[in-house]
Amino acid sequence: MKFRLYTIFSMALMCYSGSAVSQSQPLSLSDAIRIGLERNYDIIIERSNVQVAENNNAWGEAGRYPTVTLNLNQNNSLTDNVKTASPFQLQDQTISSSLNPGVNLNWTLFNGFKINISKSRLQELQSESQGNADIVIANTLQSIILGYYKAVLEKRRLVEFERQLKLSGDKYSYTKVKSELGSAVSTDLFLEEGNYLTDSTNYINQQLVYRNAMRDLNVMLAETNVDKKYNFTDDLLYEEENYQLEDLLTKLNSKNVDLKKQYISQQLIIYNRGLARADRYPTVTLNSGYSHNRSRVDLSNATFPGQDGTSSPGPTEALNAITDNYFANFTIAFTLFNGGKINRAIQNTVIQEDIANITTQRLKTSLYRDLAQAYDQYQIRKQLYGITVRKQDVADTNLSISEEKFKNGSINSFDHRTVQNNSLSAALEELQAVYNLIDSKVSLMRLTGGIIETYTE
Repeated sequence: MKFRLYTIFSMALMCYSGSAVSQSQPLSLSDAIRIGLERNYDIIIERSNVQVAENNNAWGEAGRYPTVTLNLNQNNSLTDNVKTASPFQLQDQTISSSLNPGVNLNWTLFNGFKINISKSRLQELQSESQGNADIVIANTLQSIILGYYKAVLEKRRLVEFERQLKLSGDKYSYTKVKSELGSAVSTDLFLEEGNYLTDSTNYINQQLVYRNAMRDLNVMLAETNVDKKYNFTDDLLYEEENYQLEDLLTKLNSKNVDLKKQYISQQLIIYNRGLARADRYPTVTLNSGYSHNRSRVDLSNATFPGQDGTSSPGPTEALNAITDNYFANFTIAFTLFNGGKINRAIQNTVIQEDIANITTQRLKTSLYRDLAQAYDQYQIRKQLYGITVRKQDVADTNLSISEEKFKNGSINSFDHRTVQNNSLSAALEELQAVYNLIDSKVSLMRLTGGIIETYTE
């Protein structure tokens, strides 16, 4: 009965693994990055912000061009003079209407170089928006790469747990046969059954960890089906890089996206100071235009009083009038005093520049520290990887030897289990060491600005 339970349970585990592979689609790291760059929500939002900044980066937005407006007024009135104060005033009803189309032009000819400064500032705002997008892209790339290899790591761990489970199952089956032949005691059989059940539990738990890793990757790729399964075509591989800290520092100073964005923010504050100083200059504006006035007065229902006390009716035909008006006016405005607002605005921008300089220096110090830590971490992890490789080789060799010793009775089940667990731990440590190296390498690429160049070209 116990042997049947082992067989049925093993088949169920194997069928689950086979169905998971058959229902998955191939996915390489380059495909994951391409999908993430196309569909990641944060990247889409930042790209839209860049488009807004590009639209605003125009001379018209800066105020170089005039504003032209078209006006059209149409007035109608009816006046009924029921009783007038003067006997000579027009009496009865007067109907009038007018149509007044016009074109006005307002143009700022000079405002203390604000137009040029504003255009340069709009250019920097566009660059700042692109810098924000680069930061989001770099962070997303780092998350996708590590998320991809995290899923690969958990899949490789699942394979190791499956190998451990198979070894435990074989030992349990072997001990079962020996027990039936009378060459093994019940305690050995119970021990192997417990080991097999423990490894089964570990294998099932690792399946959940693996599925969650794939779900996390699907979220990064903006995949609506978070349970979508993949067959990862890129494996965990260690590619040694001989980094030099001086070269990394040079790249950080010139290519780090966070630092580049901070420099742009500093430049924007300089433009703000220029805009504040521009208020000290006069403003010259031109206001010109043209208006056309057509009016019509209907006096057919009105009467004109005469000096002799009689009255006469108004003309039967309406009276029409046409007037054209052209104008061009120049205005010069100069702020003589406004309570010191201009000076305070300039002083505030100077203070903001000092704050930006301090912020930049603080960011540099923080980035230098992060780079030094990431560099040391990479060097240490290279050494640890070499140790884990040797450790796994020793553990695999020891496992092969202990298999023969266990079968010929040279070692007991407890010792063999210890060797088996050591082999599993060594395999898991090597996988983790490779992933840690990839994590350190990606961190160095993120800090030195190489992650965008490498994975977006």
